[in-house]
Amino acid sequence: MIAPLFDAPSGLLAIPVGVAFGATLERVGLGSARTIADQLNARDFTVLKVMFSAIVTAMLGIFWASRLGWLDLARVAMPTTDIVPQLIGAVLFGAGFALASLCPGTACVSAATGTRDGLVTIGGLFAGTLLTSLLWTELGTLAERAPAENATLATDLGISPGLVIAIITLVALIVIPLSDRIAAHRRSERPSAARVPLRLSPLAAVALALGTLAAASGKVPTGAAATQRTVADADAAADHVDALVLAQWIRDRKPQLRIIDVRAGLAADDYRIPGAVDIPLQRIPQLDAHAGETIVLYADGSGQAAQAWTLLHARGVNAVVLRDGMAAWEDNILAPRVPDPSDTAAVRRFDQTRELSAWFGGRPSHGAAATVPNQGTRRRKTC
Repeated sequence: MIAPLFDAPSGLLAIPVGVAFGATLERVGLGSARTIADQLNARDFTVLKVMFSAIVTAMLGIFWASRLGWLDLARVAMPTTDIVPQLIGAVLFGAGFALASLCPGTACVSAATGTRDGLVTIGGLFAGTLLTSLLWTELGTLAERAPAENATLATDLGISPGLVIAIITLVALIVIPLSDRIAAHRRSERPSAARVPLRLSPLAAVALALGTLAAASGKVPTGAAATQRTVADADAAADHVDALVLAQWIRDRKPQLRIIDVRAGLAADDYRIPGAVDIPLQRIPQLDAHAGETIVLYADGSGQAAQAWTLLHARGVNAVVLRDGMAAWEDNILAPRVPDPSDTAAVRRFDQTRELSAWFGGRPSHGAAATVPNQGTRRRKTC
C-alpha cells in the first residue's frame, strides 16, 4: 500500500537528500556507537553539538524564509502534540538509545557501513515496530487523548516565535562551548581547557544576530486573537478552508461542492460532515476530479488530509484542506464554546458561529468539553 503514496518528483529528490544526510552523520562520527556512548558518559558531546547546530540552523532558516516570503508555513506539516503518550515514547526511546548507543537515523548509517551494532539495532527497530502494531489494540488507548493541533512553544508560553528562537539560539551558543570544556575535563586531556575564554565564531555571531532580529521582528497576538482566524482570513487561504466557511458553503448549497473524508476504517455510525463521502487516503490517487469542483479534504487532524492534498496537487487537481480537521468542525460547529464576555475577539467569532451551529444541530458548551447528542461516534483522536 506504499506505492500509491509515492510521488515520483518528491521521491527522487528524497534520494540525494537522504544520501547527503547519511554521509553527514557518518562524516561527523554519529555512525559509531562509541561516539554516542561517550555522549551519554559526558566524554564526547558530538551528538549534542551536531543536533543543536542542526536545530538552530533549521529554525532560523525556516523563520526567515517565511518572513521573506520564500516559504509558506501553511504547507509545512506539523505533528500533533499529545503529552502523555509522547512522554512514554520518550522514555522508551531514551532507554533504547542508551542500550544501543544508536538512534534510528544513526543506526541506518551504522548498518550501511556494515557494523554489527547498526545491523542489530535496525533489527530491533523493526521488531519493536511489529510488536507495537500487534499490541496496538491495547497500546492504542494511550493515544486516545485529544491531541493538541499545531501546538508550539510560542503558543504554549504566550510569547512570539521570534523570542523563542532567540532564546534557543542563545542557549545553544552557551551550551556548545561549555560542552567542550566538560568533555575535556572528563577526559583529563586538557586541564587548562577550563581557563580558555569563550570565543564567538563568525557563524555563531551570524546565528546570534539572526536570533536577535527574530526576537525584535514583532510579537504575534496571543490568546483567542492568535489561535482563531476570521472567516475572511480563512476564505483567502489558497489551500485551507475554515470550518465556518465550509459550514456556510454547505448551508448555501455551494455549486459543485465535494467534501471528502479521507479517514480509513470508519464505521457506519461514525460521524461525518454532512454531505461528505468516504474516500480513504490510499484511493485518493485514483480520484476522478472534474473541472469547476470545489474539493474539500478532511480527516481527524491535518496529516492525512495534507497528504491527500499533495497527491491531488501533483495531478493538477485544485483542492483545499479543512483547517485542523474534524477537531475544528467539532469545536466550531457541533459544540462551540461560549466565550468569556471580556474576550471581544472570541465573542465576535462566537456570534458568527452561533447561527451556523444551530443549523447543523450543534449545541454551545460552557465547559472545556461537551457531548453533542445524536451525532454518532465522533473521531478526533488521531491524524
